[in-house]
Amino acid sequence: MAVPAYQTQKEPTRALAPSEFLKELSAELASGDLRLPSFPAVAQRVQRALEDPRATPAQVARVIGIDAALAVRILRLANSAFLNPSAKPITELQQAVKRLGHQLVRCTAVSFALQQMNAGDGVAALRPQLHELWRKGTLVASIAYVLARETRAANPDEALVAGLMHNIGELYIAVRAHQHGAVLGADDAATRVLSNGHPRIAAAILGHWKFAPSIVSAVGNQNTTDLPAAGAGPLTDVLIAAISLVPCVFYRGLLDDTVTAVAAFRRLALNADDCKQLLGTTARQIKSLHSALAA
Repeated sequence: MAVPAYQTQKEPTRALAPSEFLKELSAELASGDLRLPSFPAVAQRVQRALEDPRATPAQVARVIGIDAALAVRILRLANSAFLNPSAKPITELQQAVKRLGHQLVRCTAVSFALQQMNAGDGVAALRPQLHELWRKGTLVASIAYVLARETRAANPDEALVAGLMHNIGELYIAVRAHQHGAVLGADDAATRVLSNGHPRIAAAILGHWKFAPSIVSAVGNQNTTDLPAAGAGPLTDVLIAAISLVPCVFYRGLLDDTVTAVAAFRRLALNADDCKQLLGTTARQIKSLHSALAA
C-alpha cells in the first residue's frame, strides 16, 4: 500500500474550537482518512519496494539511489558511530541496506519525507514545534536502542524505529490543527484528550505504512505505564522505559522515583543505578544519531 496522499482540496477557512477539532479528527481516524502531506516520489517507491517480500537489498538500494539526498541519509546513518561502532566505512547503498535492515530503511525514508514536509512554506509556523518533536524522537530512540541492546529484551533496531516514530501522532495532530485553524491551549480539555490519544493515532499511521506489528503495538501502548505483564511485549516495555527516562537525562535526581513508578523497569530487571549507567552510554551516542538523521 502506498503512503496515503494528502487531500488537495482546500481546507475549511473557519477556525475550529479545540472540541470541534477533536470531533473532526476522530471522524478522520474512524474513516481511515489519514491526511498527511504527500511523500516525495522516491519515499513512496522505497515504501513499495519494502512491501515486496521478494525485494533484495540490491533492488531496494537501486530505488534509494534515485534520490541523492535520501541515499546520503541512508549512508550517513549506516556509518554513524551509533550503528557502526567498528567505524569500518560503508560506501555502497546495498551494504547500507543490509546493515540497517528493512525496518530502519523504512524509518529513514519516512523521516526523510517528514523533514521534506517540514521544509515547506505551508508549515513554516510549525517548524519549531516539529523540530522539538523530532529532537525528542531521536532522544527516545537512542535510549530505547541502548536499553534493548543492553537488556537483550528486544531487537535494538526495532527499538530505535519505535523511538523515532513514537510521537508521529503528535506531529499529525499539530499539522491537522494548523490546517484546521484550531488553537490548542495547553490547559484545554480537548488538548489533554488529544495528548493522551496520540499513541492511537501513531499506531494507525504506522499500520498504514506497514511497520512491523511489534513496533505498531509498542507505539500504540506507550502511554500505558501500568500495563500488566500479560499485556506487555518486551519492545513495549523498552519504549515505555525509554520515554520515562527522558526527563532523567536532564535531571538525574528523578531516576529513583521514575524507576520505582513504572512497571516496565521491573519487567526489564533494571534499577536506578542500571539506568544511570545506560543514560551515560546514551549521552555519548545521541549526538551521532541525531547528526545522522538530521536534514
